[in-house]
Amino acid sequence: MSTVNIVLAHGKLVEVLTLIDRWGDLYESRWGKRPPYEKNPNLAGEVDELIDHVRARTRLAHDVILAMGKPDLAAEVSEHEGDLYSGHPFKRARVAIVEAIAILAQQEELAEIVGTTGPQLSVSALHPTVWDAAARLWDDGHRRAAVQTAATALEGALQSITGPAVSGENLAVLFSVSDAAPGSPRLRFPEVDPASKTWKSAHDGAAALVRSAFMGVRNLVSHPGWPDPPPDEALEMLAVLSYVAHLVDKATTEQVS
Repeated sequence: MSTVNIVLAHGKLVEVLTLIDRWGDLYESRWGKRPPYEKNPNLAGEVDELIDHVRARTRLAHDVILAMGKPDLAAEVSEHEGDLYSGHPFKRARVAIVEAIAILAQQEELAEIVGTTGPQLSVSALHPTVWDAAARLWDDGHRRAAVQTAATALEGALQSITGPAVSGENLAVLFSVSDAAPGSPRLRFPEVDPASKTWKSAHDGAAALVRSAFMGVRNLVSHPGWPDPPPDEALEMLAVLSYVAHLVDKATTEQVS
């Protein structure tokens, strides 16, 4: 089922089922298999005109059910001439499609209950500088204040390296590719070769992330006109701050006396 779009598959099978029922009504009325049990030759043209479309869509239903991992059920979704005396040649296909729709409906309901099975962002993975500052406010439902406080904690951690004279987005200077100077230290990733293009990319990117943490997160939630972030958005904001804090942990400090 992991390769099947449940909602799309459900919709396609319902379409095929509707087509089979429409054609089946015409077929059975044509051959007098339903009240008043009299043949109606006038319907022959419609029956013949629609049959190729029914066959094509039934093949689609077969392939969808096969992709669902139900080969035995898919085998029933075909034209069975032996069913002519009990109705029409797609009777068994119809029953199998109804069963497949029921399976998909159950899958849809289960997906709504349990949600997606992909990776989940956990607060336990956030950097302690960020989460320790945000936790109490977060638990009390103050999402905006939690993000603001976490950003202030991150700023304090960076200022412990630069000194209090540098603040906010200007703290990006820590990852500047220019050399450290007296009173202006630098953070460097020791595992990256300074002679490589990756070195410049890593430090420019980290500097951009610092600016984003303050301009795109802290400053926005601090602005009175900015709406309170919903929980999922606030958690993503904390994740941005957390990633910056983790980058700082990975780096070593270069200072010039």
